[in-house]
Amino acid sequence: MRRGSGAFCSTRALVAALVAALAATTACEPVIDPRAIRHPVLLPEPAPPSAQWIVDLVAGLNAPPQCPQPTLPTMAVLDTDGWSRAVAFWPVDNFDVCYAVVNHRGETPTTIWFSPVEDLVARTPMPADTTAGVDSYAFTAYRGRVDGIEVSGDPDHLVSPVRHLTVDLGLGDLVTFAAYHYRIPSTGRPLSLTLCTPTGPCRDAH
Repeated sequence: MRRGSGAFCSTRALVAALVAALAATTACEPVIDPRAIRHPVLLPEPAPPSAQWIVDLVAGLNAPPQCPQPTLPTMAVLDTDGWSRAVAFWPVDNFDVCYAVVNHRGETPTTIWFSPVEDLVARTPMPADTTAGVDSYAFTAYRGRVDGIEVSGDPDHLVSPVRHLTVDLGLGDLVTFAAYHYRIPSTGRPLSLTLCTPTGPCRDAH
């Protein structure tokens, strides 16, 4: 009986020691969230060879210092007319993104922006230009996989519907980047556009 009781007590003591050791380890060692580590992001739809002109154009411009030079594999094109206008983006890592609004017709310069992804998710889409009569793009982002994004309110000035691409930033952390092409009224009157998804609240689109 004593041997049996002793064996039982020893087993119980061993389990207690293991639990205590595990608790001590958990309390003393920081728990690292893998999402908090910066890493490259792979695009599900890299830019096609026909977008090389965008890569070449961006390479010749002054970009924010945080923005690496894009390549076809690291850049996604959301909208383009194939030779003069486009909106494209390339992730810096899983936290930040760079995007370019390309205008090759000389009305307004091509511009490159750098932004934290979370800022794009939280704010009203930023227009590339607000000059009366000029075409512009707006670029934004949504948390998760979002389909059916639509712009409403002033269809006469919407040049193209919303184009979007969902990107996995890592470990299933999905973000949907979206852009739309519109024209500022030549009269200078306010432009009323609303950006809506099938399930979430609408955003002021301009």
